[in-house]
Amino acid sequence: MSIAMKMKNDYLLIQEIDQKETITPSGLIIPPPKHNRKARIIKVGNTEHVKEGDVILKNMGKGTNVTLNDTKFEVIHINQIFAIIEENA
Repeated sequence: MSIAMKMKNDYLLIQEIDQKETITPSGLIIPPPKHNRKARIIKVGNTEHVKEGDVILKNMGKGTNVTLNDTKFEVIHINQIFAIIEENA
């Protein structure tokens, strides 16, 4: 996905990652979390702590919702991230 924009200061453009229900081996269905906190970073401002493509956990309700090219995004400050998820850990 290519978006022609430059984020300022320590702000990030992120997109939430849809989480699906999981089914345990015994057949128990676990619904997705009610409040999605998992997101992928699309554009990075002036920070070296994260990079485009990182998957993060973020605080809820602290960002600004933005729609670009009919796609929903959120703009948050770097301080609203409380974890970077390492997928190969």
